[in-house]
Amino acid sequence: MVQIAPFRGILYNEKKIRDLSKVIAPPYDVITPEEQDRLCRKSPYNFVRLILSQEPEPYESVARLFEGWRAEGIFVRDDRPALYFLSHRFSDNEGKTRERLGFIALARIEDFSTGAIRPHEKTLAAPKEDRLRLMLACHANLSPIFALYAHPKQTINNAMMEQAQGVAPTLEVKEDGGGTCLLWRISDPEVIRLAQREMAERPLLIADGHHRYEAALNYRNRLREERKNFSGREPFNYVMMYFSNMNDDGLVILPTHRLVRSFPSIPFQKLEEELQRHFYLEPYPKTPEGQRWFLRALRSGGRKRHMIGASFKRDPRYLILRLKSKRIMQRLAKDLSDPLRDLDVSALHLLILAHILGIPPEEQVQGEVISYSQDEERVLKAVDKEDYQAAFILNPPKPEEILAVVQRGEKMPQKSTYFYPKLISGLVINKIDADEEVA
Repeated sequence: MVQIAPFRGILYNEKKIRDLSKVIAPPYDVITPEEQDRLCRKSPYNFVRLILSQEPEPYESVARLFEGWRAEGIFVRDDRPALYFLSHRFSDNEGKTRERLGFIALARIEDFSTGAIRPHEKTLAAPKEDRLRLMLACHANLSPIFALYAHPKQTINNAMMEQAQGVAPTLEVKEDGGGTCLLWRISDPEVIRLAQREMAERPLLIADGHHRYEAALNYRNRLREERKNFSGREPFNYVMMYFSNMNDDGLVILPTHRLVRSFPSIPFQKLEEELQRHFYLEPYPKTPEGQRWFLRALRSGGRKRHMIGASFKRDPRYLILRLKSKRIMQRLAKDLSDPLRDLDVSALHLLILAHILGIPPEEQVQGEVISYSQDEERVLKAVDKEDYQAAFILNPPKPEEILAVVQRGEKMPQKSTYFYPKLISGLVINKIDADEEVA
């Protein structure tokens, strides 16, 4: 059972910060060093200084900065608990204008074993430890976890849209990429109770923020151990989440493509024979027109069947690979469920990378072997211009495919999904005050 609650959010003070576009930031884990420097130059109060510190003692420095900004009035905390309704308007990768609706609230932290909150990707130890140390220093959720739920009737979004109708948003912020975020406080008790009732029946899928959720879980366990006699209503038993409906037309999932290097050199004739043993091959010439047809065929064909695009260095062709039989993956991955075996990304990692190219799974998770990008043209260019041996272009998994994997207690390979656009950091903060109680 999922339990959500309103909370007293901390927001930027628009009397002090006139232009919120100068202080918001992307999630910490997609910020490059160059982007970090650019954000820091935009404003001395840019949120990147909290989620990705450049100081020698980063966690202590962030804690001091956070409290300093609160004392200075840069941040202000709301007087009463609320849910925060968010409209994110943006253009997708085909130029179509979309609007993703969702809301921010507290969710009671659940062990994964309960099935109420489920991960869909594997996590790494270092980022979990990093985010835990940040929480222990600040005693706050600086950014919400991005969670998905399924509800075709859209009851919660409809109720909150009705509340927001004709009401000026609490804040409006424009992103550099042209998107716009509108945020409203929802404090009506009836709407809050409606959201609580509806969400209680719906298991959650973590879309983004796996490391931060597990850090919050470890933070909760540590504070429970210190307190001994806890009631369950202390704020450390909850984490700030953004809830997005899987049935919302504004939910966009982009594929994450792969650039690969450091695999044993294979004579091309032998490589092609191995690929042909398992896949039907559809070649396209490496010309500008050939690339357009290759990407178009991959996208359109991927709506009906599983396909992987490939480009190998010094091969004058782009290749579309289509698995000849499901039995190939059934023999190779007997321990996986059918939904996980059927994913393109599983065939790529288990059959192509491990079985054909000889890259063991433990090496695949090392940063030197595989690079990731959502930019398909950049990936295709890099395999010929840089020190990569191959590029693989994927279609995005469908929400129902992700859900089918997660419902069986399994996790998708790392970097299997990219929910677009990323959730902005700096809209709302949740302060974890151990002396308070969650309403």
